[in-house]
Amino acid sequence: MTALALIASFEKNEGNLRPQDAEKLVAKIFAACGYDVTETGFFGREREVDCFISGMIDGKHQTIAIEVKSGNRPADIRSVQQAFALKNNSPRFDRAMVISRAGFSTRTLREAETLGLGEIDLLSPGALRDWLAKQAAPPEITESREQIVRTAMQKLADLVANSPEALTTLKWWEVEAVLREAFEGMGFGTKLTRPSKDGGFDLELTINESGKKRVFLVEVKHWTDQRPGSKHLKKLIKVTLSQSVEGSFLLSSSGFTKTIYSGITEISTPVRLGSRNKIVALCRTYYRLKNQLWYEDMNLHRELIAGTWGIKAPPIVGTT
Repeated sequence: MTALALIASFEKNEGNLRPQDAEKLVAKIFAACGYDVTETGFFGREREVDCFISGMIDGKHQTIAIEVKSGNRPADIRSVQQAFALKNNSPRFDRAMVISRAGFSTRTLREAETLGLGEIDLLSPGALRDWLAKQAAPPEITESREQIVRTAMQKLADLVANSPEALTTLKWWEVEAVLREAFEGMGFGTKLTRPSKDGGFDLELTINESGKKRVFLVEVKHWTDQRPGSKHLKKLIKVTLSQSVEGSFLLSSSGFTKTIYSGITEISTPVRLGSRNKIVALCRTYYRLKNQLWYEDMNLHRELIAGTWGIKAPPIVGTT
């Protein structure tokens, strides 16, 4: 029989169940759920529990002494006191449990809370079902998928900081996510756009200085077979103007084409370019700050533009 069927048999029996039969039935219930069950457990020379179980309970291995009450009346406080004494006087038991076919009186439940809070479980048949279901459920995942992914990206940022050649092994979306962790670790507010909803930039950065919010956009290119050119720069200039932000950055791990400035007349647009070296430098700054290797106050805006160049500057061709 299944554990649920055995509990139903225990619950519905109306006084025809002898105490020893009730004890055996409860032992079968726990055995059906995979617990190691000993039908009689002794304490000292004179006292004994009806049975005890051992197994993984609430995430750790425990042994629980069990008292079974099969009468038609709710169990009184004496059964709880007996179980509590057994638990306290025998080092083999981690907890105690009283299972009552007729449940427990309100007074018993109230007094049990002060007597053995966290050490005594009082279970009616219905509560026993719930208790077994809880133990059978998989452990709750306390860390969200996003947290797991972000932790992985932080480790990749550390990897790039210590081994810059590892950058070439990352996928394009990983580089975007790694830079998000680097910027956030440095103190920027960050928002990573969804790949399926590309609005012309990958990251939105915010800085709060003297109560004023400053916003910057970052577009990341991580290609192995080509370099971004003038059309990509023009697109970012257009987006920068439409978003009314302070400035934007085009970061490319493969450098830029010789014609990156071709046809661009908006030379006053606050768009700056950065190469592979800038990406690595950001990861290194993040790594130093995280590991407390750098204590000086950091000007975020100055750190953002360091190692980049503006459109007014002479073209730096094929920078890697």
